Amino acid sequence: MIGGQVGISGHLSIGDHVKVLAKAGVTRNIKDNSIVNGIPAFNAKDYNKSYVYFKNLPQLAVKMDTIEKELNAQKTKTNG
Repeated sequence: MIGGQVGISGHLSIGDHVKVLAKAGVTRNIKDNSIVNGIPAFNAKDYNKSYVYFKNLPQLAVKMDTIEKELNAQKTKTNG
């Protein structure tokens, strides 16, 4: 099964009972019984886990900046 707006590059082998989810970009061969998503397409479960982190990147970046500033302040106090 191939979802809508999927792109598939040429000369690939796509196995039996494969599911390519919508808007995926297939650039490599896909083994039998696989479910893929993303650009480039990879395992759909891994894609879903990655997407959760992707959605939270702005908040994670703010947290990292805060931690970095705190560490730099501690270094300054220690070396000061």
